[in-house]
Amino acid sequence: MLLALKRTGRTTPLVWIPAGLHERPAELRAYLQNLVDRLDEGHANGTVVAVPSVRPGKGPVEPRAETVAVPPADEVLLALGYCGNGLQGLVSRRARLVFPRVDDCISLFLNHGCTREEICRDAHAFYFTRGWLCHDNPMLISYDAWRKRFGVEKARRLRKASMAAYRRITLIDTGAYSLEEFRPETESLAADLELDHTVVPGSIGLLERLFAGPWDSEVVVLPPGQEISIRHLFGPEF
Repeated sequence: MLLALKRTGRTTPLVWIPAGLHERPAELRAYLQNLVDRLDEGHANGTVVAVPSVRPGKGPVEPRAETVAVPPADEVLLALGYCGNGLQGLVSRRARLVFPRVDDCISLFLNHGCTREEICRDAHAFYFTRGWLCHDNPMLISYDAWRKRFGVEKARRLRKASMAAYRRITLIDTGAYSLEEFRPETESLAADLELDHTVVPGSIGLLERLFAGPWDSEVVVLPPGQEISIRHLFGPEF
């Protein structure tokens, strides 16, 4: 995210949302709508709005909470995918909503300038990026909870059962971080789960286009008053 902004030279205010909301789409949608409503109010009044933000990281949210001052804006850029209907029904009364045309954040980072339909994605791979390793990861949190409750061996069996549909752990090389720093962690996880380990090329190009353009067919732009719908994933003809 930060590298994409740096490359584009754009200085737009950046608001981070709690990473855990990704696993709770209904709460994610409500959280985003509240943010958009506050920005709409600032736009209507012509005033700067202080909105909540949570700096990336692990552990409790409170120590990382902050506020970001956002001036009246005609556009709200949503740097995330559709993520389990987390964007469904989101609407702004005052600003255009702009977001990438991808199912979720994995597809966001696998996009190399292709269309959504051309994204190469392995259904049997559990994907990681630096961001997922540096935030509280639901799979790792579950394992820690099972370990404390049932002990190491049973926790490993439970985790392995929960990953039965996967054949490999895959690290996405977006070019935004050093593979050598994070690869040992995903290789260790793959070995523990008795899965293959792979590295695939990724990209932050779609994020760059979201922030600075051009807004091509892979970036959805909705006028004020129009709700986000699942149909927007299937292109402008829908």
